[in-house]
Amino acid sequence: MAQIFDRVAIDAWQRDELVQKFPPGGLGDIKMGSQLIVNPGETCVFVRGGEPMGTFTPGRHTLTTENIPLLTNMIERGLFGGKNVFTADVYFVKTTDITMKWGTANPIIVEHPQRSPGASAIVGNGTYVTKVKDPWRFLNAMDAFRNSTRQDEVKNRLDPMLGVMMQDKLSELAIAKNLGPAQLQSFSKEINDLLAGLLQEEFDAIGMVLVDFNIRLALHPKSLEVVTNMGYGTSYTAKQQADAFVAAASNPAGGSMGDIGIGAMGMAAMQNLQNQQAWQQQQAQQTQPAAPAAPAGGSAAAPDVMTPGQAAQILQVTEEDILAAIQDGSLKARKIGNAYRISKAALDEFLAG
Repeated sequence: MAQIFDRVAIDAWQRDELVQKFPPGGLGDIKMGSQLIVNPGETCVFVRGGEPMGTFTPGRHTLTTENIPLLTNMIERGLFGGKNVFTADVYFVKTTDITMKWGTANPIIVEHPQRSPGASAIVGNGTYVTKVKDPWRFLNAMDAFRNSTRQDEVKNRLDPMLGVMMQDKLSELAIAKNLGPAQLQSFSKEINDLLAGLLQEEFDAIGMVLVDFNIRLALHPKSLEVVTNMGYGTSYTAKQQADAFVAAASNPAGGSMGDIGIGAMGMAAMQNLQNQQAWQQQQAQQTQPAAPAAPAGGSAAAPDVMTPGQAAQILQVTEEDILAAIQDGSLKARKIGNAYRISKAALDEFLAG
């Protein structure tokens, strides 16, 4: 027989637990007029049929149709059979600070088309502090409609999302502030503060707030090699040469020598790449008919997660072609806010047909 509750509260939390359902294991039959106790550092959300019925902040509440207005319609439709009981899932969500460790498993690719070679590879590690601001949005974003959700489960979802967020926002910042490899070589406090401000918008979208951001970012020691292997810079050779000479002419004191040096390295790398491409074309002309390329190999140098623009560069098509493939369902992608992200596995699957 289903248990009927006249008191709704969480008496004990497990270590690192962020969400707890009441009652665990099923729906709760709750008497009208029951006492709801929400402790400091908690928020409580009543859910029925996949829709929120009411959200409660810390304090003692008497459950009535006044604080859960949806109950009025249910009573009027006779859903409770005339009984003074209603059924709901109740989720208690911790709203205290959560400290997370984070580090780059793979370099973040920051696009800066105004600066050669067009992109930089960034690495970083450190901690950030966040907390839940909008429990309903957080439950949906973290798929936390379970008996219990622990901090590690949330971290497993946040880590790749943070990588994508940082790639997006760093690229926006690089374009807006005219940043290139020299400026990204060592992140200043100003850049970190600007980045944290931009990331806040992304945390808002998942019902969280970024309280503190202490992740140290720096240019990957082989940044030029990484981005060149991904195809960046092949269309920037002329601009790269111009940038280097303009910078040298306009700054004889040598304040941007690091940038010039990297630019020179980029020119050498691009020249090598062009020579290699010319040799490959010559070999292809001597071998007729040309063997078709293996579909799955086209993304061998791709990062684990890509923007549509990066996927387009790898496949040598336009970004519009990639977006069209996403929209017709032939290329799997995940939409975060207004942006799409494509995994390497999805790109391989798309190429394999």
